[in-house]
Amino acid sequence: MIFKPFSRRRWNSRSDCTRWWPGLLGLMLLLASEARADVLIMTHGYVSGDDAWVSSGVTAALARGGWEAGGRVRADGRGIVVTPAATGGGRKVYYLADLASEAPLSVQADQLREVAREVVKRRDRQEQMVLVGHSAGGVVARLAMAKDDKLGVFGLITIASPHLGTDKAEVAGLVASTPLSMVAPMMGVGTLNRSRQLYADLARERPGNLLHWLNRQPHPKARYHSLVRRESFPLMGDNTVPVWSQDLRKVEALREVAGSETVGSGHGLESEDGVALARILAEWLP
Repeated sequence: MIFKPFSRRRWNSRSDCTRWWPGLLGLMLLLASEARADVLIMTHGYVSGDDAWVSSGVTAALARGGWEAGGRVRADGRGIVVTPAATGGGRKVYYLADLASEAPLSVQADQLREVAREVVKRRDRQEQMVLVGHSAGGVVARLAMAKDDKLGVFGLITIASPHLGTDKAEVAGLVASTPLSMVAPMMGVGTLNRSRQLYADLARERPGNLLHWLNRQPHPKARYHSLVRRESFPLMGDNTVPVWSQDLRKVEALREVAGSETVGSGHGLESEDGVALARILAEWLP
């Protein structure tokens, strides 16, 4: 038997790179896709709850788009309570945040920040975090981002949110300041007394109030998109928040960066919102 001496082949940088680079690139992309995870945190509106996302069909539409339930995250004065879902270990996971919806916006924003930190702590992969807020929850999410630019939020989607305020909050505030507020608890509307500051926070923006300040604050670099209800006849459609107030493009600080589209008609959540969310998220987080 004749043994041939081992010969070390010289590295041909051009030909070898051409041969191996496509495979290496594919492996790098595969590892990156497996390492990255996308997380969605959804915040409900005033006198609502996290069940609204389920009963409206929004979560069902997200599931069809490949999103898994991660659990419910409740924030109150005692801390953060997480109720894990049966799933939640996948690459695209949504969490339902349950905040003190009668509290002032700043209190809810602080709670949402705690929720976001808790969710990130429970996940062990690099996150792309998107916040979704319905009604006042959309303003809460935006305030949380403005107060803490280190949250690392990739994008914000709001649904029928009063970014420029609503006269309904002003009316409720006036009623709460009258003697009617004394009998409100006996009539089952004790929220009038508990929500006085929230009503002031959601009043139409004017110099000196919270929305006027917020709408002129620097916002973190992120994607911003609003789902706006369709114009409707009186006594029909969204009679809680004016359509013009829901459009993020009308917010002074976001005029050049926000997107908007018309979805649904009533103020409450609709399955159509879930379809729109799934589509937008697929475009943002392919």
